[in-house]
Amino acid sequence: MRKNSLALCALVGLATAGPSAAWPQHYQGPEPEWSPSLVKPCDRPCLVGLIDRYMNAIFQHDPAAVPPVQLDVRMTENTAPMDIGEGMLWRSKVEPTSFKIYIADPVSGQVALQARLKVGGRDTLVAVRLKIDRGKISEVEQLWAGNINPAAIPLLTTPRPGLVADLPPSERESRDLLYWAANSYFDALEGDDGKIGAFADDCVRDENGYQTVNNPPPGGRMMPAPTLPDPNTEQGRAQLKFSMLTCAQQVDTKTFAFMKHIRPRRALVIDEQKGLVATFPLFVHDGTRRGAPPDAPPGMLQNLVTMETFGIRGGRIHEVEAMPFVTIPYGLGNGWTEESGR
Repeated sequence: MRKNSLALCALVGLATAGPSAAWPQHYQGPEPEWSPSLVKPCDRPCLVGLIDRYMNAIFQHDPAAVPPVQLDVRMTENTAPMDIGEGMLWRSKVEPTSFKIYIADPVSGQVALQARLKVGGRDTLVAVRLKIDRGKISEVEQLWAGNINPAAIPLLTTPRPGLVADLPPSERESRDLLYWAANSYFDALEGDDGKIGAFADDCVRDENGYQTVNNPPPGGRMMPAPTLPDPNTEQGRAQLKFSMLTCAQQVDTKTFAFMKHIRPRRALVIDEQKGLVATFPLFVHDGTRRGAPPDAPPGMLQNLVTMETFGIRGGRIHEVEAMPFVTIPYGLGNGWTEESGR
């Protein structure tokens, strides 16, 4: 009798201890009886509305305000698996700013957001991706990186028009073309050949709030850092010269030969209405450099995940928005692809 009472108490405890104790988070009861009327497509406004609701739940510190989720919903933050309600974005004071780029893909049921947020009062770059399955969230991917210097804020205040404006229907490209053009960017970096990439002559890449290509003389920055290259040093002059090259010309210098490969790319979110492709690539740096002698000292040994958004018009890449940069130890994967990271 005592054993039965203990078992009953345990069951009651599970039932009353909250969703995380007895069921996956946000358990919402049995599925409704089948009816064709349940099938409701989620178009671009629907997807943007869902990610806005998700972000508002973060701003309010209220996991219960998250849109419905699947029982097997999966979430990562900076590649680490966790539950909705856990992690830095959920546990910190987070406030929106004016900088946000939406990429919505009704065909794949995915939507992504690149934004500058205030986290604990400090500027932080954030990327969030949601996958929607039959009206419920099945995947959540969050990336963030802080320590943003005030010098980066001018390019992180208002997104470039090519990343937010609708394209006229007559100028919209096919999904296949957008997919191929976005992947050509990574193919060019891996192949050290700018001709491989679908680069427009006016292609501009912004990294963490810094314009890193096509800078007019004598300005520019080689890396997304607050310190300008010193024109009075040989290294500084070389950096300034590099920052004034086009996207294709920079690749031709073989500067990026330290990247072992950029895979998986996960060109996941294709927004035909705006001519955008959002990717979540894994940059693998194994300490070697293509073309270097066998006895060359080891170079960069780490991996990096980020979100890169491409503005594609006329079959060419005009804008690249790359942020945030999340570095992880070499060998670790992206949290989504088995055996990635090497």
